[in-house]
Amino acid sequence: MHLQKHTNIQFKQIKAAVTYTVRHPVLRKGLSLSSCAFDRDEDNSTIHLGAYQENKVIGVLTLLTNNKDVQLRGMAVLENFQGKGIGKQLIAHAENLVQGQNICSLWMNARRIAIPFYERCGYRKQGDAFELPYGGTHFKMIKSLCD
Repeated sequence: MHLQKHTNIQFKQIKAAVTYTVRHPVLRKGLSLSSCAFDRDEDNSTIHLGAYQENKVIGVLTLLTNNKDVQLRGMAVLENFQGKGIGKQLIAHAENLVQGQNICSLWMNARRIAIPFYERCGYRKQGDAFELPYGGTHFKMIKSLCD
């Protein structure tokens, strides 16, 4: 099966609360909506991106700036839209957004199930597995943006 790239996807900067419509069913299923609020969501330097199809948000991610690196958090695509290249496009858009801003790396704490996806996007595991309260086993994954 060939995955068709969605060309009718639009990317927009959004407010933190808009991310909940995707974070909740994908990352916090069965938990309260308030569990979708992350530390630093409301910081002035935090960027929230939404992938839209027909004016509906179907994918989200959050970028937290820390000096010369950026943490990617809350990456999620609604289940019906997974496996169609939307997540990869969302990450590419985020990488393009931070390019040229003196950012040397992009990293995230990735759930075990998402490791192959992030590896296909050029990220590599760093260190050992660890447990987080939501989503279980995670690995830190990183991608260098500087030479």
